[in-house]
Amino acid sequence: MAEDHLDKAQAFLDSLQRLGAQLKAAEDRQRFYLAEMLQLKQADKTDSDEYNELNSKSQSLQALIDKFRPIYLERLEMAKNAQVAVRKRCMKHN
Repeated sequence: MAEDHLDKAQAFLDSLQRLGAQLKAAEDRQRFYLAEMLQLKQADKTDSDEYNELNSKSQSLQALIDKFRPIYLERLEMAKNAQVAVRKRCMKHN
């Protein structure tokens, strides 16, 4: 029974770590898109197909980031609270 809980906790933490890595990758890609768009804007090419494509990708990516960042932060807070509860429980037994 305890092993089942440990497996579930480990799966939760693994999932949380993957989500965090995906968010970081998405944020990095978003910065890349914005940098490319800035270069095109400075070259006065905001009407180009490339700019419009980057803008569309940037907006789609931002929507995903906005959707999943709160979920990640909520789950991260849950993990932190669980760690604090375990520490308190361990301190009571000592």
